[in-house]
Amino acid sequence: KLKTCNLSKPLVDPSRAAMPTAALDAAAERAGALLSGRGDTVAVVESTSAGLVNAALQGVPKASSYLVGALTVYSLTAARGVLPREVLEQLGRPRDNYASASAYRESKRTFCLALARHARARFGATWAVAESGAAEIEGLPAQLKAAGVFTALAVVGPQGFEHCVFLDLSAAAGAAPSRREAMQAFALGALEVLEDAVKKSGGNSASQL
Repeated sequence: KLKTCNLSKPLVDPSRAAMPTAALDAAAERAGALLSGRGDTVAVVESTSAGLVNAALQGVPKASSYLVGALTVYSLTAARGVLPREVLEQLGRPRDNYASASAYRESKRTFCLALARHARARFGATWAVAESGAAEIEGLPAQLKAAGVFTALAVVGPQGFEHCVFLDLSAAAGAAPSRREAMQAFALGALEVLEDAVKKSGGNSASQL
């Protein structure tokens, strides 16, 4: 069984924030072709990207052959409304999660892995991809601003596969991305992480749930 959570080297590429919608469509087509070609399915969980990952995947012709469902969980209220208690308990206390920038980032990693596992099991999917982060610094409380514009991306799959990365959009090379630009970059990152995971898993995995 393969279990990884690569957090030591976050991705930092400000240019990704300006990626057009066409890039999302192309990434979704690649991921969809891989999944349908293997007979695999995927469930999607989004927070900061607000459904862009699901929309891109669903926009591919014959998406129903591989896309089984999606959740958008943007607030604590939404989480309490749709998630079972055992999953909520894994997410930690808001007071602790918002105590510092590092705790906030770690809480996003925890959120993504927990919800990817839940969605994969709930929907009976081969794969689940989850995303959650912060699309702008301005809206963050003072103690969280050092977290920056970032998202956590997690993929959970067959045979214990788990992979988690951070995608950071740094303003060091120019102006910070707009909120919408960050959301698009996060969605693109999620699709690329999903594609990479499916590629690395080798042959057909539909029977290895």
